[in-house]
Amino acid sequence: MNSRGRAALLAAAAIATGTERMEAQFHAKQEAKIAGSEKAQNAKGGTTFQANLSYAKAYEGALNFIKREGYTIDSASSESGQIVTAMDVKGGYTQTGSRVQVTCIKESETQTSVRVAITQQKRKKLLQTEPWGDAKVNEAESAKMAEQIKNSLGESQ
Repeated sequence: MNSRGRAALLAAAAIATGTERMEAQFHAKQEAKIAGSEKAQNAKGGTTFQANLSYAKAYEGALNFIKREGYTIDSASSESGQIVTAMDVKGGYTQTGSRVQVTCIKESETQTSVRVAITQQKRKKLLQTEPWGDAKVNEAESAKMAEQIKNSLGESQ
């Protein structure tokens, strides 16, 4: 092989290697984008009610209710007062992911505000999985869940 042939072969190999590296970087960025979109997002809205319980009792009661209902807890912190469930995904090519977010706010020694928000995100999963869209609160489902939690807290008083 002459020097021109070798140079052309080396150039083609360099281009192929560079293309593979760029493609790998693209896929890594896409995977990171998808993983980031799966995390819980704050969304305005939801249903808030007052519980005539101490902060600790309201938080524990809400956490126990969510566990009894069969939800998987993604994160829970009594210090921040937040409980977030793992995303429940339904659908085939068009998917909807739902999660429950409960926030407890200490109003006084015997009064706690409890905010319940059921958020939903959508995505397409065709040839390539798309990132999840922005979280939107399902107000009707949030109100229903808030009522259930409120009733379960009333029983624990």
